[in-house]
Amino acid sequence: MPIRRALSRNGLLLAGACALALGGCAVGPAYQPPSLALNAGFHTPAPIAAPGAQSTDMAAWWWGFGDPELSRVVERAMDQNLDLAQARAQVLQSRAAARAAGAALLPHGEANGSVGRGEQSLLSPIGEIGRRLPGYQRDQDLYDVGAAASWEIDLFGGLRRGREAARAEALASRDQAEAVRISIAAEAADAYLRVRADQARLAVARRQEQVRQDLVGLLTRRVADEIAPERE
Repeated sequence: MPIRRALSRNGLLLAGACALALGGCAVGPAYQPPSLALNAGFHTPAPIAAPGAQSTDMAAWWWGFGDPELSRVVERAMDQNLDLAQARAQVLQSRAAARAAGAALLPHGEANGSVGRGEQSLLSPIGEIGRRLPGYQRDQDLYDVGAAASWEIDLFGGLRRGREAARAEALASRDQAEAVRISIAAEAADAYLRVRADQARLAVARRQEQVRQDLVGLLTRRVADEIAPERE
């Protein structure tokens, strides 16, 4: 009997050691980002600063123009844009998936319980016997409580690789949302500045029209006063 217990204990220890050794193995090689040859530096113009301001946060670069209406247009576009809302929702979804992938490496616990109430029929065999007994109660309360725990050992590193992939997707979705935000802000600012440019051109054209009308009036008076010939 002691020999069997020793063998059983040794078998458990051996199984545990094998599980730990296999747990150190991972599926596939570790990801290595590709090496790209980039320039040592880039010539970036200085950020635009509003008059009287020390610096401008590039995350809200449109404030650097000092135009409150431009700032309202850009921020309204980002608040109401559905593509940006979808990108932000994808960021939350990918972060939740990353947390779920990390939780898969941890032990899982489960608890459940139920409460029921039953009434014994007096026509059943138990009811036939019980109704002749003093103080017999037909009503019965039934309680059920249970708990379970499990832990999936990551023998070949599949769960760890899944967690790494989920985290990478979360970072990619975050960068994608930032790219969408920058694009929307740029498009809104470009549309606003185009409108402002057209308004400025229209104001210049109207001033030119008024100058020409004044010139025609002046020449008309000169001809009427016989100061200038009708050729003018």
